[in-house]
Amino acid sequence: MLLNSNLSQSCNFNVKINDNKIKHTTCTKYVVVYIDQHLSWTDHIHNLEIKLSRRVAMFYRIRYYLSNNALRSVYFSLTYSHLQYAIGVWGGAGKTALNRLNVLHNKVLRAMTYSSYKSRVSPLYKNLNLLKINDICLLEIGKFMHNLHWGRIRVNFDHLFTSVNQAHYHATRAATRGGYIWQLASTVKGKRSLKHLGPKIRDSVADPRG
Repeated sequence: MLLNSNLSQSCNFNVKINDNKIKHTTCTKYVVVYIDQHLSWTDHIHNLEIKLSRRVAMFYRIRYYLSNNALRSVYFSLTYSHLQYAIGVWGGAGKTALNRLNVLHNKVLRAMTYSSYKSRVSPLYKNLNLLKINDICLLEIGKFMHNLHWGRIRVNFDHLFTSVNQAHYHATRAATRGGYIWQLASTVKGKRSLKHLGPKIRDSVADPRG
């Protein structure tokens, strides 16, 4: 697979090892994440849509037999876990793809609460104490930045993030908080990327004690 950010440009190439041609693919599965050649995450989100569609039907069947607490436990086990996994990466996908996922997520909550398909979803999230998909993404990025700051992530991300203390030695508020340099972004995709959101979220929640 050849990664290419240009959606309109085709990628034609041949790779051989010992005269054996390596099959060209436009998408590959790594653990449970589908990575496409344009990093648009449409394949992964489509897979999540299929899973959430099944969850909607499942909750309509089981809600008559389980308590609210039990339904919530099933939600975290079979729905939230899929949405949470690697969302810090694929959560920066296009708005259209994420909107379709949001619609299905809302249907899951309506099925859990016996709510009408026309009912407002914000009160449902509040009553169930659950997060919307965008909030799950922000939470996971915040956790990632916290672990990165305290050296709990073994992979080196120096190419993505630069701490304020590395940039200068002045005792500014951001330096005291252990903040990171905000990466500028001019596109919608760039503004939803981990590189842009990470320092922004870290700076908004960090205190002088870390």
